[in-house]
Formats: sequence, C-alpha cells, structure tokens
Amino acid sequence: MIVDSHLHLFRAVSDSYPRAVYEVTAPAERAELAERLLEYMEAAGVDKAVVVPLSAHEHYLREILEAFPGRFAGVGVFDPDVADPVADLERRVDDVGIQGLRVFRLGEPVSDVETLATFPLLAAMEERGVKLWFYADPEQLAMLDRILELLPGLDVVLNHLGFCPDIHAELRFDEYLRPRFDNFPLPPPTIGAIQKIARHKRVHVHVSGQYAFSQVDYPHPDLQPVVDAMYRIFGADRMLWASDYPWIAEVPGYPEQLALVDHYLPALSEPERAAVLGGTAASLFTF
Repeated sequence: MIVDSHLHLFRAVSDSYPRAVYEVTAPAERAELAERLLEYMEAAGVDKAVVVPLSAHEHYLREILEAFPGRFAGVGVFDPDVADPVADLERRVDDVGIQGLRVFRLGEPVSDVETLATFPLLAAMEERGVKLWFYADPEQLAMLDRILELLPGLDVVLNHLGFCPDIHAELRFDEYLRPRFDNFPLPPPTIGAIQKIARHKRVHVHVSGQYAFSQVDYPHPDLQPVVDAMYRIFGADRMLWASDYPWIAEVPGYPEQLALVDHYLPALSEPERAAVLGGTAASLFTF
C-alpha cells in the first residue's frame, strides 16, 4: 500500500467554503479537488492520502472524508486565535474526524514549556492520539524537544525533510508559483537539532518538499545529503513519503515526486521501502 502522507485540497472561496487566500499559490478562485487528485493517485499507483487544508477551515475536508471513505485521512491546521484550543480540538476530532493538527508556532520561546498557552492543547493531543504536524523555525523545534520530555506519547511528524523555516519571514515563490525558501545552506545546520529530537521515538519525518529547498532542478541531487541524514537519524520506519500536491502536479509531476524515494534511497530493503512509501503512514492513521 502506498500512502501520500501530506497534500492539500481546497475549493474556490465561497460562503459555503471559506479558507485562507494566498494570492500567488491559492487565490480565491483556485480549486484543487479530490476527484482530480484521485486521477493522479490511480495513475501512479498511490492508494491513500493524508489531506491538510490550507487553514483551519475544514468544510471541504469534512466533505472529502465523507465522500471517499477509506481513501483519505485528515490533518487540521491550528487556529491560534481560537478562545479554547482544547475544546476546539475535541470538536474537530469528533465532528470532522481530523487525526492530526498542523502547528507552525508553539509560542514565544520560554524555558518552562508548561507555561505555553499551547501546552494544554498538546497534552490533549497526546491523550486523544492526535498527531502533531510540525513545521516551524529552530527556536520552536528546541521547545518541542523539551515538550516531548513531558509528553512522550505525542506522535510528531516533522514536515518536509525536517527543514525549519520561518514561513512568514522566509517564504518566497518560484517561477512555477510554488512555495520556495532560498536561504538554507545544504545540508541545513539544523540537522544536529533534528538528531537530538529524534531520540524521542515517536518523532517521524516526511520525505517531501524537495522542490522548495533545492537549489537545482529535479531530481534535486543537492538534497541527497539531507535525505541520507534523515535516513541515518530516523530509519525507514519513521519516514513517510509525501507529494505536497498540488504544488508539484505540473512540475516535476506527481509520479516523478513519488519516484524520488527510489532515487534517493535505492538501497532500501523491500520492508524498508514499504515503510517509507506507506507503512509508516498506515501505522499512524486510520483510513
């Protein structure tokens, strides 16, 4: 079974389908629907997928999960403005069926992480088995390390090869209108911090997002040391392939994105390859 463990689907903005608007990549009129994705998945032999909305609006995610039972799992996006994050999490788990929550920021750096406003939310996520989808800057990663000492049962997936961008300050766009980060030396200096946090055995990492960080065209050979480091640190059973669709649908293409696993990790055993391509994701999610 092959599982695409991170991608985005969304409708055009309307009263029935509110969402965040990003003028370059996701203007209000743009729609990326499940039916089109399923065509790509079937052509590439991908069985299931984890859908992450663009924002905390889950109207279309709920529709997808109901319309295509067994094909998709959902990861919501944390809303930092909600009055009661724990109650909000409970509602979204029960009403929508999200199994994870993407967080870009835990709060201002503090030495006592239990004082963070997000700590009760993370504790509730550990209790409910909700996965933390983590994509944040190095200071946030250091706090997460301390949080996991207190919440060892919290499952974490580091997005996009463990790169740690400040997306609000560093995000750019390339000639194909894809998200882009230009200021990362390769391999990134945060690999040491990633290695430290990987001592928590419930931390995982995506094999994804290569187009956003590479300085050269597909198949992005300059990222080989990064993938090698992630494999050395995590092992195949804590790595998850993901396409980051729709940003890669045209360039390099959906099957080409899938092929990167074999390109970067040609020496995997069959059980290891099966883990990266879907087994690890299937162990985390119920479809």
